[in-house]
Amino acid sequence: MSFGERLLDRRKTLKVTQQDLASTLGVTPQHISLIEQDKVTPSLNLVAGLAKELGVTTDYLISGQESIITDPIAAIKADKKLTIKIKKALIALIEEFYSSVSSTPDQPTESKSNRG
Repeated sequence: MSFGERLLDRRKTLKVTQQDLASTLGVTPQHISLIEQDKVTPSLNLVAGLAKELGVTTDYLISGQESIITDPIAAIKADKKLTIKIKKALIALIEEFYSSVSSTPDQPTESKSNRG
């Protein structure tokens, strides 16, 4: 199976249109179509973006070798049992969690010697 065939298969499995994938990645649907037909080779940045959006590793897209996904958002996107609505809700929760954790300043701990 070629890169384009793996891309097409994964996109259809997730029920993502060429238009949706293209707009997310900042390319045209025609460009996605050409990649799926193996008429165009995507840039490394685009390969990384495709893998992230489709919930697979770059290794899988390039070589067909599957590996463990450690990113929870990618794992959610890769789960074939979840509906798109549930995936979007879970991803929104995770992103909200990440933003709340990263925006919370560390609270300094007070030692006994610093208590006045």
